[in-house]
Amino acid sequence: MALRVVAIGIAAIVAIFLGASGLFGLDVDIVQHEPQPELQATNVPRVFDRMIFVVIDALRADMVLGTESLKHQGSYEELNAFMPFTSHLANSSQCIAYIGHAAVPTVTMPRLKALTTGKKPAFIDVIRNFNSKALDEDNLLAQFTRAGMKMVLYGDETWLQLFPTAFMRADPTSGFFTKDTVEVDTNVSRHLRDELDPLYTDWDVLFLHYLGVDHIGHLTGPHSQLMRAKLLEMDATIETIQSAIAAQDAKQGSSTLLVLLSDHGMTETGNHGGASMEESSALLLFVLPEKFANKHATHYERQPQVDLVPTLALLLGVPIPQHNTGKLLANVVHTTMTEKNELHALHQNLLQLYQLAQPKHSPAYWKSFQREHEISLTWTPATNLPEEIIREKMTSTLEALQKIVMSSDGSEYNTLHMLLGIFVSFLSLIMFCRVDKYVVMLLTNKSPWTIAQGFWILLQLIALGSSSSIENEHVVWNFLFISLIMTIAIETLLSKQHKRWIPLLIIVITARILRSRNQIINFGRLNNFEIVAGETRDGLEYEHDNSLSIITTRSLFDNILSLPVERVLATLYIGVAELSLMSSRVESCSFLVGLAGTVLYNFTEIEAVAHIVYLSCGVQLILAFQSSKSLPRVFWLLAYLLQKDTNIGALALINLQTLTMNKSLLKESSLNHLHGGIIFYMAKCSFFALGNSHLMTTIDISKAYTGLTMYSQAIVGSLTAVIVFTGPLVTSLSLLSSSRKKNHLLRQLWTFELISYVVYSAIVYLMRFHLFIWSVFAPKMMYSIAWILYLVGLSIVVTLVQNKLFKV
Repeated sequence: MALRVVAIGIAAIVAIFLGASGLFGLDVDIVQHEPQPELQATNVPRVFDRMIFVVIDALRADMVLGTESLKHQGSYEELNAFMPFTSHLANSSQCIAYIGHAAVPTVTMPRLKALTTGKKPAFIDVIRNFNSKALDEDNLLAQFTRAGMKMVLYGDETWLQLFPTAFMRADPTSGFFTKDTVEVDTNVSRHLRDELDPLYTDWDVLFLHYLGVDHIGHLTGPHSQLMRAKLLEMDATIETIQSAIAAQDAKQGSSTLLVLLSDHGMTETGNHGGASMEESSALLLFVLPEKFANKHATHYERQPQVDLVPTLALLLGVPIPQHNTGKLLANVVHTTMTEKNELHALHQNLLQLYQLAQPKHSPAYWKSFQREHEISLTWTPATNLPEEIIREKMTSTLEALQKIVMSSDGSEYNTLHMLLGIFVSFLSLIMFCRVDKYVVMLLTNKSPWTIAQGFWILLQLIALGSSSSIENEHVVWNFLFISLIMTIAIETLLSKQHKRWIPLLIIVITARILRSRNQIINFGRLNNFEIVAGETRDGLEYEHDNSLSIITTRSLFDNILSLPVERVLATLYIGVAELSLMSSRVESCSFLVGLAGTVLYNFTEIEAVAHIVYLSCGVQLILAFQSSKSLPRVFWLLAYLLQKDTNIGALALINLQTLTMNKSLLKESSLNHLHGGIIFYMAKCSFFALGNSHLMTTIDISKAYTGLTMYSQAIVGSLTAVIVFTGPLVTSLSLLSSSRKKNHLLRQLWTFELISYVVYSAIVYLMRFHLFIWSVFAPKMMYSIAWILYLVGLSIVVTLVQNKLFKV
């Protein structure tokens, strides 16, 4: 029996891997053939002798261009007031400014790949971001190298990981240790004096990547004093660079292009990774030599970031990267090139996209396309038509081709793996339901309560097919949880079990309070802002993000308690609550020391204090091998240490819920058939109660560096996972560890989640061409995979330990 459960669990993991590799894991080149000879070189003369490429990580476009550039409704602070020089420069005749649209995932490594290859990166790059590997696709830096250009890098080490042999000189900084907001930038700026000296002529392209804005965003958000000071620092740096360029060009008689951009934006909480307006609105400025001034008129167009790639390639006289999907930025090309060279550049870009688009459609389609766009495709310098007409024709053809190459034809998916994943996961579900007697009894029980539970599961599965339901998923889980509690209330009324009423009342009240941070998107929450905010906008960071259901990030008790007082009271409560369940002095002492450490660290941020908390967690983990009741205390300590202050009150309420359940409802054998549903729904509700969502936007990594003095991928990744899944972890472990049937309950949870996964995998397969596949369905799939791997993995371990198949 035990070995069969383990085998089925392994089969489920294999199925999940197959499905995930089919959806996420393949970054297949759109074209596999070599470029045609005419694309091997460019016949467009080089416009600029040198380029300085400045990346200010996570600098949102409105931080320079103003809130009007993002069409906000006036509730955001004008952060461009802290970048006066750059803001003035962006509006001058010497600069062409764009809002660069950053496609998901909006994290650094995928965005750098897009900014150098011109190709949309794979969604799985959001995970690979933590361990970047050398980029082997055709890219701008490879073209610069082939052209004999010399490149220098200062800043984010991701560049060196992607292009390990491209730079003749480099001084990288770590982009992941977000507690560092000073050295990451001073280590870049300290080289400017030498590199920008008028006598320095040994480089052609200078890359500068500043990380401080991104790090401060994660730590304190975009409206903190730290951010204002950092923006002023960056503004002064840009002024220094601009002045030095003028001096260098005058001394050397050269022409230098300054490109100032960001890889992505940030939310009003300082996070990024999703597709909201704030995250996807990056800055893109072309600062031109004075000889190009006054030739352009429009500002602040929103263009895909990939459009930068062909533009820079032809401005610097190198071929466009083979798999580029971007089109030339018309204003930049029109301003810097002669009319003849502009047409050559447009035609070069057009041919490259035309070749790239060939596999997308049939030969018959392309014959029709050639007839419609004959002038653009067959253009030569001898074509006898006015240049303005040719330019318009080429621009129209470029837009049509870009739309084709950016559309999905399914080549980015491995449909065989996706279908195999669905089949194997369904097969493992059927096998598991046949093997586990408790699950079989649950499925064959025809009592009204079991039928009701089956109806709720069906309702949840139906909700998975709608993007709106996924965006408002917390509504589904809270409804199901309250429905289950009402079912127990009805059963209580019928059986006259009056002792249940107080526990039921506590659970209903705490559930209602915990869900108060969330409302239905574009519905109830819009009417509640004044009630929530009072006279301040604090806590309404997601006010204009219509992809999230979070109404506020403020504490649940913000109106009656200050955060320090709330933390102390919540800590006292959980200390008393957990101590009442302990029988060992070692267990009690280690837990109290760890709990006191969480409070002390919050006020002092002394790293040694955090280490004491981690040590206490280690003691509890060792004790868990003797008694499973110690295991949830590991995560309660981590939760109080790693969660933001605004979540501490919610954690106390979650603890009260689990304690109430353990002391009452989960002890009653008459409710055995509902125990699995209770744990499952409570775990899901607690996930959203702590400010999480279906998007990566709400993942907060700032606390994942607690107690660390240097970056460790394994530790930071593990702590981030604990932060995100704190609610489900503490809820499920607290309720399971106190049950005598923990193995059966765990398998029941596994069954519920596997049913959901099988159905959702099929839905994602059918929805793979949906407009919201990467902004809604794919992120939700990543959360589902993480949760089911936790349940299956825990079930395998518990099965092995209980059946003594290996010794602890």
